[in-house]
Amino acid sequence: MAKDDFELVDLPEVANDPEIKKEDFVLQQADSTIHEQRFQTKPTTFWKDSLKRFSKNKSSVVAAYILGFLVLLAVFVPIFDPNDVSTAANSALKNLEPKLFDNGGFWDGTIKVTHIPVDKNNGNMPDPDLYLPGGIKDLVPEGEFYTNEATEFGVGGYVQFGYYGGYGAELAYLNSRNPASKSYPNEYRFEYDLATMDLSIDKFTVVSEEQLKAAEGEDQTIPQNFTLGLAGIDFVYIASELDEDDRPIEKEYSVPLVDLATTHDIGSDGGEAAINVNQRIKDAGVEKTSFNSFYFRIVVKGADGTTPEQHVCSLIKNLNFNITTDDEIAKSYFSADKVVTEYGTEINGISFNDAMEMIVRTDSVGLGAKNVINMGFWQIDSAIVNPKKIYLAKAEYASFTYDSYLATLGPREIDISSSDLEYYSRKRWINLDYEFDEDGHAVIFEFEKTQLGESMCPIIDDVLDPAKVKYEGNVGGHDIFSVKGTVMYYRYLDPYATSMPKYLFGTDSAGKDMFKYVFEGLRNSLLLGVFTFVVCFLFGLLWGSISGYFGGAVDLVMERLTDILSGVPWIVVMTLVILKTGKSDFGTFALALCLTGWIGTASTTRTQFYRFRGREYVLASRTLGASDARLITKHILPNAMGTIITGAVLMIPSVIFSEATISYLGLGFKSLSSLGVILSSNQSQLTNHPYQLLFPSAVIALVMISFNLFGNGLRDAINPSLKGEEE
Repeated sequence: MAKDDFELVDLPEVANDPEIKKEDFVLQQADSTIHEQRFQTKPTTFWKDSLKRFSKNKSSVVAAYILGFLVLLAVFVPIFDPNDVSTAANSALKNLEPKLFDNGGFWDGTIKVTHIPVDKNNGNMPDPDLYLPGGIKDLVPEGEFYTNEATEFGVGGYVQFGYYGGYGAELAYLNSRNPASKSYPNEYRFEYDLATMDLSIDKFTVVSEEQLKAAEGEDQTIPQNFTLGLAGIDFVYIASELDEDDRPIEKEYSVPLVDLATTHDIGSDGGEAAINVNQRIKDAGVEKTSFNSFYFRIVVKGADGTTPEQHVCSLIKNLNFNITTDDEIAKSYFSADKVVTEYGTEINGISFNDAMEMIVRTDSVGLGAKNVINMGFWQIDSAIVNPKKIYLAKAEYASFTYDSYLATLGPREIDISSSDLEYYSRKRWINLDYEFDEDGHAVIFEFEKTQLGESMCPIIDDVLDPAKVKYEGNVGGHDIFSVKGTVMYYRYLDPYATSMPKYLFGTDSAGKDMFKYVFEGLRNSLLLGVFTFVVCFLFGLLWGSISGYFGGAVDLVMERLTDILSGVPWIVVMTLVILKTGKSDFGTFALALCLTGWIGTASTTRTQFYRFRGREYVLASRTLGASDARLITKHILPNAMGTIITGAVLMIPSVIFSEATISYLGLGFKSLSSLGVILSSNQSQLTNHPYQLLFPSAVIALVMISFNLFGNGLRDAINPSLKGEEE
């Protein structure tokens, strides 16, 4: 009989139902589908699964790539970029704009400058201290404007000497004792001798209300609601006398030179004749023939020549003095070879043909100084309320494109040394021959660039002028001299340069390449951040694990120590460490940051341990005999790691910001660069050269944002509760 057959034997009678068949007992499969399947995926580890989940977070992946790219730049840019970013960087390359393209108006080393005042008397050029003339292109005048601001770019106008009742007449003076040498009051002091000096006022114009309103384009009211008054000039001299005890003293006397009774127009058409100062002094009955020192005083009074009881001002257009003297000291103030007017005319005296010039003339040679040397200038008595001002001067504004590379690295006239010339000659870039004449002056009688020199020699000139040769002496049997010539400056700095260099991030005020400087600073900042992170993370993890796992008295003691340390401000800790070590280097910063930087990680770790130490799987492991170390490292810490790492990773950008903060207080790195040091040293350039703060700030922002996103992705990836989830 087959195994699947059966017989009904010895069954009860009720079972002998003829309708019961063996077919009725065949197994019926309700669902023929088999649900059990073999695993198709390979076994994975916790870290592989974490990496898979991290890769699904697109923002975190992008942040990781950005961080990796920044780290690569921080490592390799300082190594392979040949530009110097030390303290001895070439200052001739300072403040070059960022340049990536050669033209196009964007990132090409040029800036668009608008509404800049230009000097009408200097070929309509802007301030050469800010814009080298060689870099100005496409200058377009915007028009002429009136201004009441003192500026070396303005011309004409009126000097406003104001007066307010109750404070006395306002004074301005040209002192024979140079105010620039207050430490040596007698050094520039000289006597005024009536017998040997002849002084006169050749021009002095006080503008009336009618003249002001009649002036072309100057349909203006009286300035600042003042009333126009009169102005006069006093000659004030200091003479030696004896006091009641026959002790020598100095007393001050004044002689009116210009009468205040009428409005004055001296030395001009229709005006009074020039005033002879010597004659006025004699007419005043002064018997002394010489005085220790002297100055001139402008006095402002009311229309009737009396002291006014209201606001009064006088508008002065020009003022010229003339002096003839043989006194050598006096000539240092009044000689023709020292004083040049803005029109280039040499005079034998002091001339203010322009009211604006009376305000801006200084004692240094340069734009606005008008080449005046060693001369006292018009000043204001500091006790007077309303100072001397300019009124209705004309200024011209213009717009232009400024190419910082062309200005700095393009053609430039310099003193070419004899050693440079000999070097070019040895390289066969030039044919040079010279000799010295009887006076010891080098005379170049042959200078010619070779065919090789046409492409290699930095000198642009085809001929060097012998008249521009300067003999500097004989050193070691070699005659040293220099000659003025025009060179292509970038080739003068690097004779083998084939093209003008480009600085991707520009240069700073010391000539440092900002591209290398920023990433060298990022490297140091990252090293400081990573080192601090590793030390603080490991110590904080250990401290927080012990405190959170054991709890009780152990936790109480450890937390009180933490509270004491966290109560000390970080800036105080940093300052004390720097003062104690006497250094401000990498080690000092790392030590100061590590002293309290672990507290945040320890606090987070403690909190997580309190959260997980009572879970069922921990209790089960303890029941099975797991040690404390195994419970901490295998069961609690992996579950808490996501939250701990998220906060700890942000420690790196936090350290970078902390270092930047301390740098602003003058306690930054002294021998190393960092992003904080760069921002601190370049903060004064925010207005004129904002890129010097823009690029390091952008790098700090990228680091901060990337670390934040990276930390969030890392938290989600390491969280064990998400293991195996696809989304």
